[in-house]
Amino acid sequence: MIHCTDIEFTYDGERLALAGVDLHVAPGEFVCILGGNGSGKSTLAKHLNALLLPDRGTVTVDGYDTAEPRDVYRIRSTAGMVFQNPDDQLVASLVEDDVAFGPENLGVETPELARRVRDALKQVGLVGFEKHETNALSGGQKQRVAIAGVLGMEPKILILDEASAMLDPRGCKGLMRVCRELNGRGMTVVMITHFMEEAAAADRVVVLDRGKVACNGAPRDVLVRTDVLAGLNLEVPFACDLSLKLREADVDVPVCVEEAPLVDAIAAVLGEGRQAEGPAGASAEPEGAAAHPQAAPQDGREGRPPCSGEGGAGADENAAIAFENVSFTYNPAKGKRKRAGKREGAEGPHPDWGNDPDAVWALRDVSFAIAPGEFFGIAGHTGSGKSTLIQHMNGILHPTCGRVLVEGRDVADKAQAARVRADVGVVFQYPEHQLFADTVYHDVAFGPRNLKLSDEEVDARVRESLALVGLDFDEIGNASPFELSGGQQRRVAFAGVLAMRPRILVLDEPVAGLDPAARRDFLTLIAGLHAQGRTVVMISHSMDNLAALCDRVLVLNEGRTFEVGTPGDVFLRAGELNGIGLGVPAAQRVANALRERGLPLPAGVLFDSASLAATLTGLAGGTAPARFGGAGGTR
Repeated sequence: MIHCTDIEFTYDGERLALAGVDLHVAPGEFVCILGGNGSGKSTLAKHLNALLLPDRGTVTVDGYDTAEPRDVYRIRSTAGMVFQNPDDQLVASLVEDDVAFGPENLGVETPELARRVRDALKQVGLVGFEKHETNALSGGQKQRVAIAGVLGMEPKILILDEASAMLDPRGCKGLMRVCRELNGRGMTVVMITHFMEEAAAADRVVVLDRGKVACNGAPRDVLVRTDVLAGLNLEVPFACDLSLKLREADVDVPVCVEEAPLVDAIAAVLGEGRQAEGPAGASAEPEGAAAHPQAAPQDGREGRPPCSGEGGAGADENAAIAFENVSFTYNPAKGKRKRAGKREGAEGPHPDWGNDPDAVWALRDVSFAIAPGEFFGIAGHTGSGKSTLIQHMNGILHPTCGRVLVEGRDVADKAQAARVRADVGVVFQYPEHQLFADTVYHDVAFGPRNLKLSDEEVDARVRESLALVGLDFDEIGNASPFELSGGQQRRVAFAGVLAMRPRILVLDEPVAGLDPAARRDFLTLIAGLHAQGRTVVMISHSMDNLAALCDRVLVLNEGRTFEVGTPGDVFLRAGELNGIGLGVPAAQRVANALRERGLPLPAGVLFDSASLAATLTGLAGGTAPARFGGAGGTR
């Protein structure tokens, strides 16, 4: 279906983005392409539907040469591509028009066009969103619209370039389910990803390094090569990491790349069917889980939600940030009207994707407080209100009712707005899109200059903030930010916010789209900024990152507060979190599965990889290496 033969490509005439790539994909094959940032993955993907042409070598798709102009239409009809950032490919103002754009340009007749739009939206869980404006959707919802637009073209080949980067855990599972179903019906799937668990589900894995194929083989052969992957800024799947830890401790389990076979192997080795021992118990649900009520869904109550003073907790005047009965709608007129009920035929939230298309309130009666110096995480399914919530923290948005206080100041007070925005630095999704100046220096200096600081103070802040994010002022200060690598651009955007010296740093999915090594670097950077005394608020779809870094986590569900508590409080509620599309950290997920198989793992403990390996080693009667640490405890 795809033949890439010794292809080379350069953007600037000097450095090869692709340096002799050979790649052959059979009809109906599911191939995953891995590689660090800058390895050539997206460049290769754009060759597969003739968006780019090789400087040397040949690319044929379903027998058509991409270099032949008369074949380009057929190639792009055959190979549908979803880009990493959905904003790069949304073209219409309404969801149904955007999904129809591709098949309409293929000449699909109107009755068939309507069917394709309907079926594509159903596949990505967006039935009911047909008339919604695309610019009002969340990042994850936009990505699903982009996926639907490609599915509506019914291509033979589906090319996904980091298409799951902005999806919540339920959305990632939904995307993989769609890919497997389409692949099962004969569609060829080429998926670029940084998530190793997605790669483990493919037929074959191809790893790129500096424009060349470094590894090529079945997932069970490629994804266990820890030394090779580490050198390529990649990591192994969690199941592989845990199985290698156990083997190192002389627990006789095979090296697995997927969790289900590893759970089977551990249960067999440690005695499947063992009954729980001791007071800790071994039930699948940890103690106390049943005591937590289910989150109230978006119930479509008529009229306004309660406003300030209608039964909510009072704001903490000493808090860094306090929300007091905050509700928000992007359509105030509709929010104030009484609703006669759901529209005819409404299906409510999709079980595999979530989101209610009839939801009026983006936030509904949200109250919480963040302590000074706290690392506060925010989780929630796509469209749950996370980005809307943080845009209230420095006055970008104002509550429809309720109030938000920053260090005791009401953000809706125009007299306080400038001080609030100086104290709260917000880094949006894809922060490199915040870059705009001709040099790195001028970009980072923009904020301090607007504070009317002296030239000397501006210069000092630019140098200081670039150093904080690990960039050399002398090396890149006079360079264009648009000539830097993606990771460097993201660091410059961070520096521009830090140059304002905010006491509170608010981050919206700061590591989305980064390779594993870059993710670790950025999370270490963020942890270091927090250690310096800053209050940090971070949105993330990674339950592992939230569990590892945060003091407390707020979970949103359909615009409401589901839970606010420590990672232990939150992630021990596995069943309920799965029900709202989030799930739990990988180690906890495996631990829960092993409890269900009868292993006596202690309840009330939030496991990480090391503590789970140590606990399982203890059950096997072995001795865990010192680097595993103890069995861990409740956070």
